[in-house]
Amino acid sequence: MSTMNNHSQVIFIGIAGPSGCGKTTYAKHLSNRLHSPVYPIGLDHFFIRSIPINHPILGRIQSEEEPETLAVDKFLLLLNQIKQNPQQTTRYHRKDVAINNNKPIIIIVEGFLLFALSDQLTNLFDIRIFFDSTQDQCRLRRYRRDYRIQETLSNAEVVIPTKFQQWFDHLVWAEYLKRRDLQISKSEQTFHSNIYENHEYTKLDDYIDQRLKDLIK
Repeated sequence: MSTMNNHSQVIFIGIAGPSGCGKTTYAKHLSNRLHSPVYPIGLDHFFIRSIPINHPILGRIQSEEEPETLAVDKFLLLLNQIKQNPQQTTRYHRKDVAINNNKPIIIIVEGFLLFALSDQLTNLFDIRIFFDSTQDQCRLRRYRRDYRIQETLSNAEVVIPTKFQQWFDHLVWAEYLKRRDLQISKSEQTFHSNIYENHEYTKLDDYIDQRLKDLIK
């Protein structure tokens, strides 16, 4: 499908889900697998500041879980710029993958609030998938990520401090649950963690491949 800017069809794939569910890891895998000329774009990259809140359990704390902590306008502006003119260089463009005007340009975007910020943003995505994982799994992955726990240490050996667990359960997870149903309703397909455990992405990849066949003109 040609456009006024005379470039190839641009397809946006959006991946949403709770913190620690594996969005970023899959986004990197998918970007490489589909030879995207743009690195995966993460909503976390548009974090601007934490905000103070009075939490009923945790007390007065700084939160990074609310939409107000994100530069949503800048995020939306970037996506629109890439959609309209993918050749224009941004910090996400890869040097090792060139844009081929004879092939569709596929852009991977991921974020914990990706489908909960606005219809304008949600409607940019041609493919919308949601990762649904358990609280325990997400807590463990988030702890391993935040504290850079070595991969040689098995999950069974990781001991999560009580303070971290309370913070994750009562803030991060609780805020996620407030918008979970909304995000699922705006996604086209939900994948549960048992489908992609241990980086087994066959079913995910097959789904994306089929959707791309449907979309590519």
